[in-house]
Amino acid sequence: MNGWSCLISEDEFWNLNTVETTLVRICLVSQEYPPETANGGIGSQTYAKAHGLTALGHDVHVISASTDETEREYKDGPVWVTRIPGFYHRMPINTELAAWVTYSADVAAALSALHARAAFDIVDFPDWGCESYVYLLNRTEWDRIPTVIHLHGPLVMFAHAMGWPDQDSNFYRLGTIMEGTCLRLADAVYSSSDCSADWCARHYCVARDQIPTLHTGVDTRLFYPRAAIKEARPTIIFVGRIDGNKGTDVLVHAACELAEKYPTLQVQIIGRGKREFVNELRAKALVSGLPDLLDFTGYVSSQELASYLSRAYVFAAPSVYEGGPGFAYLEAMACGLPVIACQGSGVAEVVRHAEWGLLIPPRDVKALVQALRLLLADSDLRDSMGTRARSFVETEADSRVCMKRIEVFYTAVASVATRTSAGAAAGDRQQ
Repeated sequence: MNGWSCLISEDEFWNLNTVETTLVRICLVSQEYPPETANGGIGSQTYAKAHGLTALGHDVHVISASTDETEREYKDGPVWVTRIPGFYHRMPINTELAAWVTYSADVAAALSALHARAAFDIVDFPDWGCESYVYLLNRTEWDRIPTVIHLHGPLVMFAHAMGWPDQDSNFYRLGTIMEGTCLRLADAVYSSSDCSADWCARHYCVARDQIPTLHTGVDTRLFYPRAAIKEARPTIIFVGRIDGNKGTDVLVHAACELAEKYPTLQVQIIGRGKREFVNELRAKALVSGLPDLLDFTGYVSSQELASYLSRAYVFAAPSVYEGGPGFAYLEAMACGLPVIACQGSGVAEVVRHAEWGLLIPPRDVKALVQALRLLLADSDLRDSMGTRARSFVETEADSRVCMKRIEVFYTAVASVATRTSAGAAAGDRQQ
């Protein structure tokens, strides 16, 4: 099976009592980690894993990207964080592939140094950027940490589902080689959604039944419907990376049309994006004679976000394609908001059309206008959808249950990988 080996039975994934949780030290690797490098779902999930696992009694260390040329180590509450600069300040980085390879080398060096100080029981890498590449290529039977890869949205998925990068480009050809290599060399792989797992199973010839769907879920004690009064202006809220792939431009175009019926309409946009793109969105509103339509709030902490969500009327994030499940949607649902998303990708795994949200075709301004108009016009519909949304999150995506499943998965992988490695090393000594 192309080097792939099944390490864990399905029963071990889901029966929370079959595996004794004996992990102590866990390393999470992710360029994205709040607040400095919080750009999307990978950062949000890494933060949730870090703090969720420390709450379960584990010692967690995060390796993330620095925003300057210095390496530094500090504590984020109970979580240790090491920020590394990569090669950006040592040489010109002209291509995405060079960024991937060089940064993965810096990750491997930092991981090796931290592991030498106090051994890790397991290390978790994201799929995006192939941060595990150099570490996995350099791993041996006598020098290895049990390693898992978390699928958030693989490169192969973006290329085929969204047309980026071009499949004839060096980035796609070599990037997918790196991605497939990482998946095959890791001890195990898990995915936030069935969607991402399906893409990797099809294109990298890995066994689909060996990729469990696990994610951090949502902290329903933090994200819940606040009793706060709704905004005086009808407010649509968006949370995420501000760019075209996330459908932010489609949302602004739709809002400009809706403002004819709702002259006090407000679109609150929470997140970060390139300045040029944000300026284009501002210009669209100004040209439409709506200087007060858009509120760019910037980055907001999880603790603050729940209040913003509770005061809004509708959550809309018409992303062109999501690997899924889409934590911004789940957080909004946990706060009792109806959500609008696009059909045909991983987010449809958690948004049930006409039950607690509306699914529309991607990049369809007219469909988005109709969906928003329907929800803005009917407070009873918003309330009923929001109640069902909250109920779904409580039963299917509560972080307390989800984090326990990840803990069990880690423990099972570490246990089997350690036994396998010890057996291989013993065989080498006998030879």
